[in-house]
Amino acid sequence: MSGSASTPREGATGLDSVTVLAADGTEVLHDVTLLAGPAELMAILGPSGSGKSTVLRAIAGLTPIQSGDVLVGGRSVRELPTHERRLAMVSEAPALMSFLDVGHNVTWGMQARHRPAPEIEDRLRSRSALLRLGRLLSRRPGGLSAGERERVALGRALIDVPSAFLLDEPLGHLDAPERVRMRRVVAEVVRGAGVPALFVTHDQTDALALADRVAVVRAGRVVQLDTPHALYRRPVDLFVAGFVGTPAIGLLRGHLVSSGDWAGFRIGARVLPLWRPVPPELRGSVGRELVLGLRPTDVQDARVGSDAQSVRLPGTAAVVERMGSETLVTLTVDAPAVAAPGADPPAGPQARLSARFPAHTPVRVGDTVELALDSTHVHVFDPVTGRALWHPPDD
Repeated sequence: MSGSASTPREGATGLDSVTVLAADGTEVLHDVTLLAGPAELMAILGPSGSGKSTVLRAIAGLTPIQSGDVLVGGRSVRELPTHERRLAMVSEAPALMSFLDVGHNVTWGMQARHRPAPEIEDRLRSRSALLRLGRLLSRRPGGLSAGERERVALGRALIDVPSAFLLDEPLGHLDAPERVRMRRVVAEVVRGAGVPALFVTHDQTDALALADRVAVVRAGRVVQLDTPHALYRRPVDLFVAGFVGTPAIGLLRGHLVSSGDWAGFRIGARVLPLWRPVPPELRGSVGRELVLGLRPTDVQDARVGSDAQSVRLPGTAAVVERMGSETLVTLTVDAPAVAAPGADPPAGPQARLSARFPAHTPVRVGDTVELALDSTHVHVFDPVTGRALWHPPDD
């Protein structure tokens, strides 16, 4: 696993070297350490079946662990039952009590803990305003939409100050504008409460927008734990590079070449110059075939303009998505497709690059487009292991 400095155990909540086995003995989580500090919002991002929800269930005591420890507020709770861990949890499928109205669903936990009635009323008033639940308070869950039920479940979790928040896909049923607003609400409440929150999602936009740090999980293992900026700028391997970022990073095969004080990557008959000597991390790779990654922001329409360091490369528009403020274009180029180790096979025989074009660009599917590539921003990966070998320096 790669990432930023580890969270101190003091005050942390999460898993410490935890392994979880399924009933048939297969590993669901392997030696996972994910510890969120006080007031930290940590997102857990990964594809379906990667073990994201199991992380939260293990913290909550709903899934037994085979080894390792579970910490809440820096204290081991492995032997404590779920109800003694004082956690506020939102499940992917909210379980609301059908016989209670929304107001009593939201305040049920505080009532069960015999909190003073004025405090309960005050909290309900403030959280209802934040979550826009006021007009729903007297209704029963059966008459609510999926998005409304999700907001009620969030209200129930956010109304009090627990030891930690565990949020499993809490925004999955919300429409786009409400999703953006609710991201801000969750961040405001969690940071205001001063306790950790671990937030599971398959949506990278939510993860990158909300989190202080993001854990990328694959097949029960933490591949990288880092800040959103570092995940995007310095992915540890091809999986993270392809999983984080929209549109996805484009991949090309190229041989590292060097002449005098200049290095570059030969792709077919063209050379993408680095405009610098061979970086120290790549000195043992001269002459080798490598995988090159280019973010969409580094692939431009050459007709619009390019700088002196850009390299021209023809491409054919395969997909055109007009987003209003910009046009996203996926292009095939004359180079073999690249498959990341362990990933699904490529969509076709040719490599694909994604680009962000101006909104007014009159490009259509099938058009040939001259691309301008900023080769100084190329990311370099090992084609066998998929591990990152070199990243361009931050601007």
